[in-house]
This record gives sequence, C-alpha cells and structure tokens, in this order.
Amino acid sequence: MFKYTTTFKIISTFLIAGILLSITATNSYGTLGTFSNYHYGYGPIASINNDWVLAGHWMGYYDPANLTDSGFHSTFDMVMKNGSAPHMHQITNATISDVKMDGNNEIVQGTITISMKDGPVSNVSTTWTTYNNNTLAIEIDPSKINNHFGETPIYGLALTPDKEMETMKSMMEDTKFMDKWIPLMMQNVMSNLQLDSGNSTSMPLMNMSMNDSTVPNNGTAINIQ
Repeated sequence: MFKYTTTFKIISTFLIAGILLSITATNSYGTLGTFSNYHYGYGPIASINNDWVLAGHWMGYYDPANLTDSGFHSTFDMVMKNGSAPHMHQITNATISDVKMDGNNEIVQGTITISMKDGPVSNVSTTWTTYNNNTLAIEIDPSKINNHFGETPIYGLALTPDKEMETMKSMMEDTKFMDKWIPLMMQNVMSNLQLDSGNSTSMPLMNMSMNDSTVPNNGTAINIQ
C-alpha cells in the first residue's frame, strides 16, 4: 500500500474530474447546490485584504430542516503582497444559527473556531454571504482575533460541477500545452507512487476524518500567525 499523501490526492482529483465529466455528459445531476435536501458549496479563497493576499479553499453544508446538522471548513494561506510572513489559517467547528435570503443572496450566520498563532480561538461570530451563487464573502468578528484579517470580508468563489467542467474543457482545448503537460504530470505521479510504495505502511482509506490524518488540528505542524 502507498501512503495517503499528495500523490493520492492528485490521483483522486483525476478520478473526481472523470466522474464530473460523465455526470455533465449525461445531465444526470439534480439541482446544483443541493443533495438529499442538504445545501452545500465549495470553492477557492482568493482575496486581498489590506496588505495581505489570502488563497486557499472552502467547503460547507447545512440541512435547512435542521441547522445543527451543518459544517464549514476552510484552509487558506496568508502572505503579505511582497511575499513575506507566509502562514496558514484554518476555519473549523462551524455552527449555523440562522439562514436567510436577500434577493438572490444567501446569508448564513453562525460561529467558528479559527487557528491563530497563539492557538485556536473558538466561538467567533461569522457571517457567510453567497452572492448570486457565484461569490462568497466571509465576515469574521475582528474583536475576537485582534483584527487579524482587517475590516473587510475574506472573499472567494462559489463553484459547481458544471462551472468546473466548463473550465476544464476550456483548458483541454489548448492541445499544444496539454500534450506536454499531461505526460509531465503523470510521470511525476508515477514517480512519487514508486517512492511511496517502498517505504510506507498500510493505511486504511476509509473511516478517516479531517480531525486525524488529513488536516492538522493543533497548529504545531503548520506556520500560523
């Protein structure tokens, strides 16, 4: 068995992309943004906040009939525009208290735990606003975290399978680039697989949670400020 590392995540990305392609081709998915009555979203964080650049990913879900059945997670890097002081933050342990609509905009209110340099800060009031199903604004109570993110929200994009497939199809149209890029990536993946397979122990891929091996949970393995 090989380790559950970045290599496996790359392969997983290819598999997910294939599944999304087949779904898009058959138009077999239901309403985008809902599944089994759950509302969900995901996408990249891509924001400039004062002199800082933030980049990472977010994902979240909730059951409209039971807001206690909800979750939100975001991991993003933060670095000054000149490339100095890089560090990472994580948003976890989200609870949702209210959801309302303002036209085409969905406003979700709740609390989160956010990793900081001196340790995680819990019960931080937060508002997530999704604008027209395209963008996300994360407003975090600055008083609980010494105004670390400034006075403006953290912004990101709200993706859906069809949006991702549109991007992927557009990229694949650049055949001259892809004819070189795909062999290079696959060569790198296979090389890493060979390295991993010779010095790793078996790790079950099922029953893993974000609190054990996939996401650091105490700030000791990541540079947090």
